[in-house]
Amino acid sequence: MDNTDLLQNYSHCADEFPVLSQQTHKVLRDRSIVNERININDNLINYVQDTALLISEIDGSLKSSVPFEHVVYLDKSARPVSWLVNMFWDEFAAKDAEGKPAGRPPHSYINIDRAPWFRNVGIDVTDDGRQMAGGELATYWDFTKNIGNLTKRHLAEIRALYIAGGIDEEDADWIFDQPTVLSGKRVLIVDEVSRTGSTLKIAVKLFQLAFPDAKAIESAYFWHPHESALKMGNEDVLTSLPVWYDPNTYFGRGIGGLDKHYYRKLYEKYLGEMEQYPNIDIKKFRTFAFSSSVFSTPLLDESGEPMGLAVEKVTWALTRDLRKLYDEYKAGRIFFVPPFEWAMDDRFEQFLEAQGVLLLPLNASERERERIRKEPRFYLNFIEKLRNA
Repeated sequence: MDNTDLLQNYSHCADEFPVLSQQTHKVLRDRSIVNERININDNLINYVQDTALLISEIDGSLKSSVPFEHVVYLDKSARPVSWLVNMFWDEFAAKDAEGKPAGRPPHSYINIDRAPWFRNVGIDVTDDGRQMAGGELATYWDFTKNIGNLTKRHLAEIRALYIAGGIDEEDADWIFDQPTVLSGKRVLIVDEVSRTGSTLKIAVKLFQLAFPDAKAIESAYFWHPHESALKMGNEDVLTSLPVWYDPNTYFGRGIGGLDKHYYRKLYEKYLGEMEQYPNIDIKKFRTFAFSSSVFSTPLLDESGEPMGLAVEKVTWALTRDLRKLYDEYKAGRIFFVPPFEWAMDDRFEQFLEAQGVLLLPLNASERERERIRKEPRFYLNFIEKLRNA
């Protein structure tokens, strides 16, 4: 396949991906920061690349580390990350001698945002949790200095979600006496992107306190902007965020927010109907009611009832784009640029060579290397052409 055929095979138009094609990044133009659309081919490469990198962190193949045994995704915006990991797992997970991919560990979701937890330790912050009442930036260190204000109940609400079968009592001491599905496990907490870093650090600290019997609790981010942060006032501003990231709406991620009354009402309703409906899992609803400060509700309509994707079309459109991304990759139509972190791994060259581009042979003469560097199919030349196609 020549270079023209390769470009045609891996090139896409924005119309194919109505949601992903909306991806923008911030750039400096005439001394101003403006949002510009990212080339669709470049964007598709980035999403697949970041998914592959996260999978290699989870399965332990990155830097020959130990695999994680449970993955926790932070609602709302890390939920689509889990969809990508689940779809692409077999493509990028480490393979054994027979070519079988490592097993994907179980995963769960929890809603931990910085603003409520700053307030839980007594720090008054803005709604987005970024500034304190006096205008200073709210940091993880502010949280840890005041962590003594957390109660056992705060932590029990997190731990309760991981007690197999649900809780028998809404009592913090009883909950801490129970084993959990995270006991003795290596746990990875995933957030979609780092803006201030506070949210993920707070989540890790809370899990360490709520699960002292876990073997390890670590963290990872999904999204890695390819350009350095831009300075805006006293803050470093990320050049890009995942296309679904929008703090001003719940739409687009398939889940709602926090509502302490929603699950409590359901629990009380089903508690009163146990004799009529003996198969109701009342312990599950008791757990959701107890943990409603960290367990997201479904997307709700104006009447307070769960909203289906037929109504909330933003999530539906995103899932279609992500599924198409996977299908196109499986069909050999998305060019995969292995993460830089794989550079010392045999997979780096294997993936590139399988896609028809040229690499520099280790034993090639300088004359041969110079010739390959000028070839349109040379890896770096091809990528530059594709990213601007």
